[in-house]
Amino acid sequence: MSVPHEGKLAVVTGATSGIGAAIARRLYQGGATVVGIARRAEALAEEASRAEGRFVPLVADLADPRGREAAAAELARRAPRIDLLINNAGEAAYATPLELGAAGWRALYEINVHAALELTLAVAPRLAAGAHVINVSSVTARFAPNVRFAAYAATKAALDRATEALRLELDPRGVHVTAIAPGLVDTPLYDKVAGFADTRERIARQVPRWLTPADVADAVAWIVTRPAHVAIAELVMMPIGQGR
Repeated sequence: MSVPHEGKLAVVTGATSGIGAAIARRLYQGGATVVGIARRAEALAEEASRAEGRFVPLVADLADPRGREAAAAELARRAPRIDLLINNAGEAAYATPLELGAAGWRALYEINVHAALELTLAVAPRLAAGAHVINVSSVTARFAPNVRFAAYAATKAALDRATEALRLELDPRGVHVTAIAPGLVDTPLYDKVAGFADTRERIARQVPRWLTPADVADAVAWIVTRPAHVAIAELVMMPIGQGR
């Protein structure tokens, strides 16, 4: 039986929880070696202990430009060739544009847009034909659900346009560039969003079963195992009941 990702080297950001952890596990269980980037050294070490040598921890704060520079330099040292880059790290905010303020807007763009873009630029010379870049976006980029999620939606819309720009340049080199846009996913991301608990409970009554991180990981695994001539430019996935 063939191993779908055998011999591949993947880089996954936000690799210690939620969607990022599920993607990393799906890839290394399929035979890939995964360089997992996250802020928490202890969580990275725990993941490495489970992966039997197929998970390489890289501690970096991608919300900080200096952290991104350090991560890029370490990747240059450890990964002369990259087959899969999954830009998953991100943060959400539940505040109106004015409540968020200039500093809050800037922080969201740093992690949700600049981290993905700068890491892709850094590793682009080492992406061979057949490699994949997958940026984890959100359905909110298409329809901002409310004023308190509008700033988050704006960053994901910016990420989508950046993904399109990268595709225009990398596609002629045979590099597949994909935006994956999940809807509601049951992930620890929402636990960190101040003021969202009551709204989350209301949404859960309307949409009782959300996507799981494993559902998104399954989609990523499907994308990267398409035939070489097939490029999945965009994939939108939502739980039944969400609608949009």
